[in-house]
Amino acid sequence: MKNIPLLLLPAILVHVLLLGGYGLTTAWFTATLPSGAAFELNGGTAALAIALLTLGVEVFKSTFSSRASLLDHMLSLLLFIVLLLEFLLWSAAGSGVFALLVLMTLVDVITGFAVGMAVARRDLGVLRE
Repeated sequence: MKNIPLLLLPAILVHVLLLGGYGLTTAWFTATLPSGAAFELNGGTAALAIALLTLGVEVFKSTFSSRASLLDHMLSLLLFIVLLLEFLLWSAAGSGVFALLVLMTLVDVITGFAVGMAVARRDLGVLRE
């Protein structure tokens, strides 16, 4: 479980919503705020909120160096490639929510490798010049 990219969870949620016919704009929860504005939580917004939280955990996970972290980075890259291809080739995935999910997986890949390399340098005792 430690090696599985956590951004897979919101990706699965989005796929369930799209394949189940619910769509990303179906309201899950509606509340009136003290300002009088209506707040509506829909599937797409919930998936993005979960994705933001899991992205933070993924960045934190990348600060640890081990053999398992390389597998985690590779799986994150694979998830990014799959989501990017779906975004480009699957008409149901052509939405802003899906584009932001793809962007978050890209940020996960870039930060994972960048932070992982910095941690590896520190662990090896290589000094920056």
